[in-house]
Amino acid sequence: MQKEEKWQWPGGQRGAVSLTYDDGHFDNLDHAAPDLEERGLKGTFYLPTGNPRVHERADEWRATFHRGHEIGNHSVVHPARADDYAPNIPDWLPPEKWLERYSPEEIMREVGEAAEWLDASIGADPLRTYAYPCCATAIGEIRDEASYDAAIRKHHFAARIGGGRSNDPTDVDMLRIRSYGFTEPSLDDLTGYCREALEGGGWTVLMFHSVEGRSHNTPREVHQRLLDHLLEEDYWVAPLNRVAAEICRQRGIDYPSS
Repeated sequence: MQKEEKWQWPGGQRGAVSLTYDDGHFDNLDHAAPDLEERGLKGTFYLPTGNPRVHERADEWRATFHRGHEIGNHSVVHPARADDYAPNIPDWLPPEKWLERYSPEEIMREVGEAAEWLDASIGADPLRTYAYPCCATAIGEIRDEASYDAAIRKHHFAARIGGGRSNDPTDVDMLRIRSYGFTEPSLDDLTGYCREALEGGGWTVLMFHSVEGRSHNTPREVHQRLLDHLLEEDYWVAPLNRVAAEICRQRGIDYPSS
């Protein structure tokens, strides 16, 4: 597709928005999912499958998946790069989680074990996507993105990073889908990110963590008002995997059958 051509979103909508939620916080089940469902919307929830709180409410996550939300892969132990945080490496990132110390075999196992747990415990989903923990895309002291990409491609056709801007559907890399992250955002912040999609016919992905919780929090009232805004404007709102699959379909890129 040529850049000057207008992208055709389903229903003739002018832009796409995907709402994603990281780390399996209880408030995602208690606040975010109910807010979405009250308005007939679906989101993407990325779970670190080794986290005990994910297992504690696995039945509820499975039910959330069966209600039409995407439950995505966020690794087993949420590894990240220590050099992204140096010299103040946080307590939650002990040396055994440093991606600098991962081999290609270890990252293959990390991604694969999480994918297998999700298939067995949540439900098989050929369109399930991956979110890089802390948006880190490389293993090894010498940054090796190819091995991480290979691990993801074995199980998933698309993956989300950070990046802080909307995606152009005509050329977005399916393993580098950009998103906006934030802490305590205002409604104007969030609607501004989304309007970028309307203005350019693009795709805005929002990276939430907690909704009325403790980690990179978004106040629940702001979350609810954002959802109302999305329904009032000309957006196609869909889980990340559905938008990614639609882009692949239109661009003639192979992707799994749903």
